[in-house]
Amino acid sequence: MPDFADIILTIPQEDGFTYSIPAELKDIIQEGSQVVVPFGRKFVSGIVLKKKKQTPNLSEDIEIKAIKDVVFNSPLIQAELMQLLKWISDYYVCHLGEAFRLIQAGINVGRSKILVTRTCEEIPTDITKTQLRILEQLPVDRQLNLATLKKKVKGVSLTAPLLELEKKSLISQQYSLIGSKPLHQTEDLFRLNEAEDLKKDQSEKFRKIVNGKQTKSRMILEYLTGKSFTPFSELKKKGFNRQSLNRLCELGIIAKDTKVLTRQHALDYQEVQEKITLTAEQQKFVSQIRSALEKDQFDKFLLHGVTGSGKTQIYIELIKSVISKNQQAIVLIPEIALTPQTLARFRHHFGDEVAVLHSRLSVAEKREFLYRIRQGDFHVVLGPRSAIFAPVNRLGLVIVDEEHEGSYKQTDSVPHYHARDVAIYRAKLNNAIVVLGSATPSFESLYNAKTGSFKYFHLKERIGARSLPRLSVIDLRDEWKKLRLMPILSDSLELKIESRLLLKEQIMILQNRRGYAPYLLCKDCGHIARCPNCDITLTYHQSNKNLLCHYCGYLEPAPDTCPSCQGMDILYKGIGTQRLEEVIREKFAEIRLLRMDQDTTGGRWGHLKILENFRSGQSDILIGTKMIAKGLDFKKVSLVGIINADQGLYFPDFRATEKVFQLLTQAAGRAGRGENNGEVVVQTLDPTHYLFKYLHTHNYLGFYEKEIQSRQNLNYPPFSRLILIRLEGQSLSEVRKYSESIKNFLWKANESRTFGILGPAPSPLARRQNLYRYQILIKQDRKQDKSLLKLKRLLKVGLLGNREVKKWPVKLIIDVDPIEIL
Repeated sequence: MPDFADIILTIPQEDGFTYSIPAELKDIIQEGSQVVVPFGRKFVSGIVLKKKKQTPNLSEDIEIKAIKDVVFNSPLIQAELMQLLKWISDYYVCHLGEAFRLIQAGINVGRSKILVTRTCEEIPTDITKTQLRILEQLPVDRQLNLATLKKKVKGVSLTAPLLELEKKSLISQQYSLIGSKPLHQTEDLFRLNEAEDLKKDQSEKFRKIVNGKQTKSRMILEYLTGKSFTPFSELKKKGFNRQSLNRLCELGIIAKDTKVLTRQHALDYQEVQEKITLTAEQQKFVSQIRSALEKDQFDKFLLHGVTGSGKTQIYIELIKSVISKNQQAIVLIPEIALTPQTLARFRHHFGDEVAVLHSRLSVAEKREFLYRIRQGDFHVVLGPRSAIFAPVNRLGLVIVDEEHEGSYKQTDSVPHYHARDVAIYRAKLNNAIVVLGSATPSFESLYNAKTGSFKYFHLKERIGARSLPRLSVIDLRDEWKKLRLMPILSDSLELKIESRLLLKEQIMILQNRRGYAPYLLCKDCGHIARCPNCDITLTYHQSNKNLLCHYCGYLEPAPDTCPSCQGMDILYKGIGTQRLEEVIREKFAEIRLLRMDQDTTGGRWGHLKILENFRSGQSDILIGTKMIAKGLDFKKVSLVGIINADQGLYFPDFRATEKVFQLLTQAAGRAGRGENNGEVVVQTLDPTHYLFKYLHTHNYLGFYEKEIQSRQNLNYPPFSRLILIRLEGQSLSEVRKYSESIKNFLWKANESRTFGILGPAPSPLARRQNLYRYQILIKQDRKQDKSLLKLKRLLKVGLLGNREVKKWPVKLIIDVDPIEIL
């Protein structure tokens, strides 16, 4: 009796599809193996959920297809990761197949190819015109790629005709995997064959070439004389092509060998690594974690350390302890921009035992690094949120640096997981330690620490007895009264920049909005340029004189006259990083300035080049968006300027004040990390806001206590749990209609009123990418159902698994623990 397997595909499905296992693959295929299966009229890759002897009770006319191939001889996903993905599916209310995208992303087999062969000598007459065209293009003696056949037979679909021809035994279609590229990078090496190894005719050809005209072949032989195997990269630099080398190989005059290269992470970023002795405060925390590691038990720690308190060095010491136990560590960082600096420090201590995973790796690089991680070649895996799924098999420690960062939450695709919470669950599965670190912990993590769910440790002092930067708040209303206009740089900030430049110190300036101006306004009629697809203004980018939507990418040339009234008086309103750069260059002659935002960090290592330039002292000022505000450590930076501290403060989001305080604190923390005292200048139109009182004294805990009272009064997280349900569609009436249907479904299921229902209502961003958006917010008191088990089960079965809901002409999005409601 054949064996069977349930295969999960990366589509919205829950239980997988049953396939039979061919006899030749029975000993290879295991749970977690990546396999290739026929699905519809194509081949796709999937993961084996489980093997079984029995098939479900199926009618006789249903054919169980066979697994076609296995990608690796060992499982792609170990049992622990399988369990983690199932947890993600349940916790974040998504289909199991969607959760498996997190593992298969970037390492899919890729497309497979179908090879078509004509099996008949003569073409029959009782076929259609399309079938005749197909057979005429197919050679009898060799296979033809289906993609090539489609190019030859244009204008028609080949799916049905090929199926009919196959039924008539006139053709055969054979699967071939295009996933068999080598995992490792290789390089060809060439050398001359020894004279005694050459046959008589080969020796004659050799003499004829070297004694003949000055050809490429002669030049190659002369260059290789007296050399051992020479890499092709060296020969290529000398102008020798592969075609000439291969021809000499075919003649038997030179020999070729292939060398396997081990990829290393390119790192042009350099830092002077100082010998660091842990402070008593740091050592106390390290000792505490080391004791926990010895127990081989799951535990959770929150490391709350002020900026510059040496959290990275603590991480390094903890990883040393993990490696001494022959275990592995995963270190999560919030931004790719932090990778060069963090990698440089980790490389200094751990050499080539550090693997980096992020979205800017090529597919080949990612495949090799994942394979080598699975083989145990690395002790440390570093990267943004997706690195939490690295296939380590001896996990002892997970570190989530800057754990408060919203970038750890995946908002743009399903599942909407939060890497911090996934890290905690994965550590639990492995009896590992998880350390969450931040100078500004999220309120949820701080609340968990205060209530005993996390063990809490507070680093109150900077290393080296350095003081926290002095902070001054500038009231821009006073600047308006003096100048009758709103300056980009206040007099105070301008003077401080000038003085720091004279002292040859460096400056960082934060303006968390890219572009030149956030919107264009016609002074005559009040027309504002808006995106036709989204309810948002278009941002003016001066470098290419275009208007750009930062949500959908819509682009149009900036107008010379108003599109509404043809007026000539167009104002550029607001401040973006491009305009800030222009103003600073005008005020400070011959300034060496860098700008870091999404427009300047394009390309694979755009951010690395900017950071290395600034670190090495080739620039005086670095301006940028929030990507410069966290985690970066530059010893010469003594001044940080914050252009618009109010930005985001009045968003319709209960976390708005928390997010602004975290951003400002992190930005301020870039100053004074070296020998010079640091200073921060904060510009605002609302200096009386209570936020600035706590910011001025670097009192994050005081700010937390103030803000948490408001959260408790309104029963917002961490005192409740939220689930956001959003509907998106091209028809506003349909979005409204189905939103009401969901509300009615929830009200019927909530007879005992165990949870609150807010909405439906238009989203704050009511239209995006030409889709109308309505949303419902579910609020569940933690005391009634802390884990949301009942509510999530209701949503997964009643909405996600409902066949009628799947037929709706709108998109349903379920976001558990949303970090934003825009």
